[in-house]
Amino acid sequence: MLKKIRKCAAAFLFAALIISPCFAQNNSEEKSEGHGELTPEELLELENEEQRAAEQKEKLPQELQQNFIIVESVRVHELNPQITNYSSDSQLLNGLYEGLFTISPISLEPQYAIAKEFKISRDKKRWTITLRDDACFSNGEKITAESVRDSWLRMLANPAAPYSSLFDIVRGAEAFRNGQGNYDEVGIYATAENVLSIYLNTPANYLPKILCHTAFSITHSNPEVYSGAYELEIIADRKYILKKNPYYWDHEKVTLERITFVQSENADDNTYYFNTGAVDWVTAQVNQMKLLDLSAIQVNASFGTGFLYFKMSSKKPAESKCSTVWDYPEFRNALLEAFPWNHMHKKYLIPATTLVYPLSGYPQIDGFDYTDAIEASMRMKDARAKYGVSQEEIIPLVMHVFENEFTEEDEKLLRESFDPLGIELEIRKIPSYQYYASIGSADADIFVTSWIGDFADPLAFLELFRGGSTMNESGWKNEHFDKLLEQAATADETERMKLLGQAETILLDDGMVMPLYRSVSSNIVDVKEVGGWYVNAFDIHPLKYLYKKQPKFNSENIVMK
Repeated sequence: MLKKIRKCAAAFLFAALIISPCFAQNNSEEKSEGHGELTPEELLELENEEQRAAEQKEKLPQELQQNFIIVESVRVHELNPQITNYSSDSQLLNGLYEGLFTISPISLEPQYAIAKEFKISRDKKRWTITLRDDACFSNGEKITAESVRDSWLRMLANPAAPYSSLFDIVRGAEAFRNGQGNYDEVGIYATAENVLSIYLNTPANYLPKILCHTAFSITHSNPEVYSGAYELEIIADRKYILKKNPYYWDHEKVTLERITFVQSENADDNTYYFNTGAVDWVTAQVNQMKLLDLSAIQVNASFGTGFLYFKMSSKKPAESKCSTVWDYPEFRNALLEAFPWNHMHKKYLIPATTLVYPLSGYPQIDGFDYTDAIEASMRMKDARAKYGVSQEEIIPLVMHVFENEFTEEDEKLLRESFDPLGIELEIRKIPSYQYYASIGSADADIFVTSWIGDFADPLAFLELFRGGSTMNESGWKNEHFDKLLEQAATADETERMKLLGQAETILLDDGMVMPLYRSVSSNIVDVKEVGGWYVNAFDIHPLKYLYKKQPKFNSENIVMK
């Protein structure tokens, strides 16, 4: 998931619990004290009930839960969950739409949502999912298995849907989305009003994690009809107002009547309104020096990596004037040897030497942190000789970055590092609000991006470079890499992690990416006054769980501007 870069002052790593197998059977001898012999699902439901009971005691009366205000950065939201890959969109859309599963706001593990149970066949390739009887759209129409199928087929048929290739594990889905198959050949069938059957090409025990993603939410053919806890009431100038959906299956446990997203780039104003209790949660910029309660600053490392990556000629405009030498790994690796790793990594709070966030159970991968100018020169000389490029020829390199990504000192150092190789670096600065939309048609060799994994698995990063992936903007394709991802789909968890680690090594060895940093998120929210909000590695906070605990301020602690 693409996300604007946010600079912060502190961070901590998130717990390894986010990568535990979804709905896994627990074979250990440990049991929750006083709860007897419960399955993991039963124990989770019991813990949820206990949590809800505790929350009920601290909630304000319902008449004081009428509106909850979130201040965010200025951005026009894409309201179709199937075609956006911005986390800022997902934060709003998780209130409007829901899928068969949803994430726990604490552990990020899948929880039942519109689905109430599922079964898996003996060969692990057929999933039978039963939907809730009371699941309805915001217009009161029942959500059926056919509704789910129609929603997913609309996504597969939409060439603008960035996550549709995650469904290539479904029989016939890849052919259908590429216009080579019929909709009735896609292995998603409504076998009863409330029963959906999914037929896979290979086993995929991570399927519920994928289905938690906003892109796989259940949509209606009418874009003004919603499946989530809220429905959109008003879109005004820099304002989105959501109101509670009375037909939502779990509406009795949704506390807030309205949630208002207000957009502002004025840090001082945002700080003032938070200090005075006019707003409840700020994701936009604030002046931290003026905050009255510093404990409201919630900072943590996200499940994400910022990196530079190359774009192949096949993905550039037909009339591209960029050099084609960057299609070859020998040239890319010469550049990586010259890259000023030490200086660039010092810029960031949590430097990254690899692409995939180091999850528990994932093998340690040798990354990039060492610059060798002599080795870079030798590699460039060999690459030029191999591909018939004169040793004197100046090779252009065009890099697209956010407007504030690099300082003048950074840019100067990059040029000085590449100049001995005969590389002329041109850095083009693109405004953040235009950046991601411009990548597809951009005539450039290297791009910077900040990627937040969409589910707690290495595949959330590696899918960006799979040959047939709709998420692959680089155009890079490697048969060995793709084969390892295929093999990993049918392996047990230990072997699967090993195979995915081998795939990342191929990607790094081919010189396709230059890892820079681990993403860091920052929010301003007082968790003593706001319930249902938890720090998590995705920095996505399901709106249905939010509620107000106590008055934001009283007449004695108002600070005048």
